Amino acid sequence: MKAVVAGLSSSIGMYAAEIDGTGEYVIFELLDTDEPEIGDVIVHPDFYSMGGETYRNQTQGCSIEVYVQNVGDKNIAREMLF
Repeated sequence: MKAVVAGLSSSIGMYAAEIDGTGEYVIFELLDTDEPEIGDVIVHPDFYSMGGETYRNQTQGCSIEVYVQNVGDKNIAREMLF
């Protein structure tokens, strides 16, 4: 599966990425030093898995450690980022 980073709150290290253009967003906390940027393509077999995961940032060519907080629509993503 692919997701595109659509929002971030660098002050709290939270990111939202839209899953395969579905309108659903995976919201995760970054536990790594390689920071995704808006528009980066993230790859993982199952974005619906909660907790600690390793995502592949296809755009930057690196793996990132994340903690998945939630999956939801755009409104939930906004609430969790701000």
